Amino acid sequence: MWESLGLLGVLVLWGFFGLLPWCAALIVGRGHGALVALPLAFAAGVVGGALSPALGGSDALGFGISLLTAMTGGGAASAVVVIRATNAMRKESP
Repeated sequence: MWESLGLLGVLVLWGFFGLLPWCAALIVGRGHGALVALPLAFAAGVVGGALSPALGGSDALGFGISLLTAMTGGGAASAVVVIRATNAMRKESP
């Protein structure tokens, strides 16, 4: 049971680190597409964080790298969605 709670805690931590760039994209993009990017940023953070241990990083350095890859994954997903939403809004406005 404790292993499950530990895994859940790490997944939530990776998701939180994936949401940090989403907060920046929310401010920079003035909210355009941010609601759509929210679950994608969380999911990309979890996937990005899981890539580091899957590739062999199992010590403290691997955990730190997994947090950085979670931020990178969340930032990439947020940027793509916010840029697409901003471009779509520009096309619609006269």
